Amino acid sequence: MNKSNCRNDIIYLIRHLAKLLDADFDQRVRSVGLTGGQARILFYINRKTNVEKLEVHQNDIEKEFCLAKSTVNGLVSRLLKTKYIIKRNVHPYSVLEITEEGTKALKTIREGRDLAVNKLFIDFTEEEREKSIKQINRLIDNMEGGK
Repeated sequence: MNKSNCRNDIIYLIRHLAKLLDADFDQRVRSVGLTGGQARILFYINRKTNVEKLEVHQNDIEKEFCLAKSTVNGLVSRLLKTKYIIKRNVHPYSVLEITEEGTKALKTIREGRDLAVNKLFIDFTEEEREKSIKQINRLIDNMEGGK
C-alpha cells in the first residue's frame, strides 16, 4: 500500500497513531527510570490506594493485568529498588504502597501526558476536540458491539 492510500485506511491510521502515542508514553516513563509495565503498575497502585482507598497486594496486580506471579515479582522488585513503592508486611500478605518519590514520578508522567494531549490537538478548536473524542468513543462502542 503506498503512502497516499495509507492516509485513507482507517485501520492503518489508528494503528499508526497508537504507535506514536505508545512511543511518547515509553519516552515519558523512561525519563523517570521506568518501563511501561512498571509505570502501569505504579498508576494502578496509586489509583487503588489513593483514590479507591483499598489495599493492594501482589496477587491483585496478577489478576488485574493477567500476569504470572514471577512477572509481577520482577516488576514489584524493580519498583521497590527505585523506591517508588514500599512493601508493608501485614499478616498474611504484604501491602504495596506508593511513596513520595513514586508520587513525584507519576506527576512527571502526567505532565508529559498533558503535553502529548495538547500536541495531539494543537490545531483543533475546542469544538473539534470534543467532536473527535465523541467520534472515537463511537468507534470503540461499535467495535465492542454496542449499538
